[in-house]
Amino acid sequence: MTQKHISQHGTFHITTNTKGKIPWCTFTGIPEILIDNLVMTRNMHDARVYALCILPDHLHIVVCPGPKGLSSFMHSFKRNAIKDVHAFRFRSGRSRSSATGIMQCGNEDICWQKSFHDERIRCAEQRSNALTYVQYNAWSHGLVADPEGWEWSSLRFPKFIDSTDAWPD
Repeated sequence: MTQKHISQHGTFHITTNTKGKIPWCTFTGIPEILIDNLVMTRNMHDARVYALCILPDHLHIVVCPGPKGLSSFMHSFKRNAIKDVHAFRFRSGRSRSSATGIMQCGNEDICWQKSFHDERIRCAEQRSNALTYVQYNAWSHGLVADPEGWEWSSLRFPKFIDSTDAWPD
């Protein structure tokens, strides 16, 4: 069921978690699926994505969700992404993450938490803070020594990120 929010339009900092905080988002092949689905959802919803960071058990997005609104955007992204993640895991038959050596869970354990957290961005200072927070989140979690060293941050994918030069109000 789509989560309903009072404010559906504008620019938001979104945090969405995996169910049970199971760290599946960075298993081999999964971040690429999440990025592809985010780009597809952006295009389908005429949205703009300004920053992202995929961490093992959650992800952050700074997004202007387009005319269909925030709830529709997130529902579409999460539904399609998890469908593709399950299909990939079924096709690959992987039982272990080659990158981490951590035993993967069954498909029934690989899902999103039902809700998500959103913060509406209302001013330039808040926008700057949100972009910095998202892009350097892996470093602040201690996952990398270099603030720009995380592989799954929008800092590494500039061609998929919309310019902040034409930031909507």
